Amino acid sequence: RFFPTAEVRLYGRVTYDETSVARITAYFPGRIDRLFVNYMGVSIAKGDHIAEIFSPELLAAFEELRQAKRSAEAIDAASEFVRQTTTDTLEAAREKLRLFGLLPEQIRAIEDGTFQSDRLTIYSPIGGVVTTLSAREGDYLNTGEPIATVADLSRLWVDMEAYESQLPLLRWGQDVTFTVEAHPGEVFSGRISFIEPIVNEKTRTAAVRVAVDNADGHLKPGMFASAVVHAKVAADGVILSNSLAGKWVGPMHPTSISDAPGSCEICGMDLVRAESLGVVSDPTSTVAPLVIPRSAVLFTGKRSVVYVALPEADSPTYEAKEVVLGLRAGEWYVVRSGLREGEEVVTRGAFRIDSAMQIQAKASMMMPGDNPDADSDQDMDPNMDMSAQAEPMNHAVAASLSPLYEAYLDGQDALAARDVSAYLPAFEAIRSAIDNIDTGGLSDADRSFWNESVDQILGVSKPETLEQARTGFEPISSAIITIERRFGHIGDETWNVTFCPMAFDNAGASWLQRGSTVKNPYMNMPRCGEFQDERRPMPASMTPTTTDTTGEHTHD
Repeated sequence: RFFPTAEVRLYGRVTYDETSVARITAYFPGRIDRLFVNYMGVSIAKGDHIAEIFSPELLAAFEELRQAKRSAEAIDAASEFVRQTTTDTLEAAREKLRLFGLLPEQIRAIEDGTFQSDRLTIYSPIGGVVTTLSAREGDYLNTGEPIATVADLSRLWVDMEAYESQLPLLRWGQDVTFTVEAHPGEVFSGRISFIEPIVNEKTRTAAVRVAVDNADGHLKPGMFASAVVHAKVAADGVILSNSLAGKWVGPMHPTSISDAPGSCEICGMDLVRAESLGVVSDPTSTVAPLVIPRSAVLFTGKRSVVYVALPEADSPTYEAKEVVLGLRAGEWYVVRSGLREGEEVVTRGAFRIDSAMQIQAKASMMMPGDNPDADSDQDMDPNMDMSAQAEPMNHAVAASLSPLYEAYLDGQDALAARDVSAYLPAFEAIRSAIDNIDTGGLSDADRSFWNESVDQILGVSKPETLEQARTGFEPISSAIITIERRFGHIGDETWNVTFCPMAFDNAGASWLQRGSTVKNPYMNMPRCGEFQDERRPMPASMTPTTTDTTGEHTHD
């Protein structure tokens, strides 16, 4: 029993903090006579001038205020009704100018006659960088038309996509570390401030937003980010976190955090305790979960089986136990039921034991323990020759596929490195390898499947550009993945089926690859993606096996 830590990897890009963006628009119709902010990217402070506008409607409002002021000063012995009416007219003239966006000092200057210009200066309500310039000098704007957009870049967001399987490990308020390619070796930090409540039906992902302090200006909107969240897992699956313990948080704007009660700096709502939002847990009150190594579990798709050593047996003896698993945290699974603390489980070679159990018609991952035809004795002799009893299969087909796999994997590496010149030979080698595949031992069903897959591969035209290569590689990858799932592969390498939800405008795409590091062939974000299916090499005289990291297992 212990609290395992899951490492959740997320990918996305740096963007503006939308709560720190101001769009400056025309509050009244007028002509821009002078534009002080005349190019995108210029830095401005709060209160800096933006533009000077000439407006006949505004000049008429100026005169209304002056006339109302003179009338109010001229009243002496008039009735109370007249005095009140005159005062109300003066306040209405002031309010009209305030609604036009004028500052209090500008209104006072107009009222006392010190402001004599026929043009009005517009000032920026926040400091930051001009990200959009929508007007030029001489343009005539109607009410509500934009002039410029200013963004405060001292606070930014990192918008990322989390897979459906990762969502149970993410909570609002968790600390996140991330890196960007522009600053190699430098690690930035932030805190999860929003998790989208809806999963995208196409990509099976949900948006996760991280609030980041950027006072030093190192980060810029548009940068790609590779992030890591370390989540501590408890027995009930709740992530243990007390980083916000004792803090006061804005209920509508969770980026507003204070050590004491107060108001939200963005919307003015009263801050509430973080504990009341359910984002703080007490680790001392939680029992450590029962966990087993990931390698100990055999998946059938519906059942999860673990082999347990029987301690009282005279020779090494094992028994299959069906377990109910909770969250996966790194290389560990939380066990909800099926095992007891202290039992010894098989972590390497479980499939070999299971194969022998199946041969003897005993309880195994494909045969539940209540099978009436199974031998009541669950013991297994570990020295028996299983390879002599296992059902033979046609290794000639799998062996002849090796050149096809090799050419495909070379092409995948080339595209991940954005090297079209290296991809073209691999593309030709894929087509050449297809002609040399031994399909003599295939059944009618397998042959039909093979022909459909080959047609899909050969239907891709030779690319000329990187974009064409990436687009064509997707149907090739789809065909190769289905071929490997059906026929397996020979060798000593374990491959991974990897998925990127952001490929092809968030349509998502998969590929097969070597190694334990994501190598994305579809995007300029080489580490964007997640391993979804582990493809182990086919043992001699055994059928192909699959361990799906999302919790599914197939056995052909």
